[in-house]
Amino acid sequence: MDSDRGWTCEDQESPSPYEISLFMDELEDLLCSGHSIPLSSRALVDQEQCLDALEILRANLPWEMLEAKRILSEQEVVLAQAEAEAEEIRQLAERQAEFILDESHLVKIAETRARELVEAAEQEAAQILRLAAQDSRDLYQGLERELDLLLCDIKELLKSRLRGLGD
Repeated sequence: MDSDRGWTCEDQESPSPYEISLFMDELEDLLCSGHSIPLSSRALVDQEQCLDALEILRANLPWEMLEAKRILSEQEVVLAQAEAEAEEIRQLAERQAEFILDESHLVKIAETRARELVEAAEQEAAQILRLAAQDSRDLYQGLERELDLLLCDIKELLKSRLRGLGD
């Protein structure tokens, strides 16, 4: 297994999955060809050959596999970060919803208060109009009485002068 497949750490292209599978088969053959230890499931293999084969295999793994291994090793960190981000997003959404509800509530309060003010102003205006109409009626009636009295006084004055002229 002296790198007879021609793979080395310095190769430019990564081997295909099929070639890696073949190399793994050769590594398995190396392990299976070791000398069996009687009465056990163990075997003696050339440790240096096995380690060299593993080093070559690792060096030639496609980057996707290395990236997958890195991602798996960082899985807990990535999950914790994702959960933290999700929690931040959830809290932000809650704050925005509360703000919108508060804003909506404030708008409803303002609209209610505006309606109340308009109603109060309309009632006050109606009251002012009623009072003004009553005041004008009262004034008119008072003037009418005064004019009637004045007319009576003028008639009396004319009668007395006409009597004074006729005497």
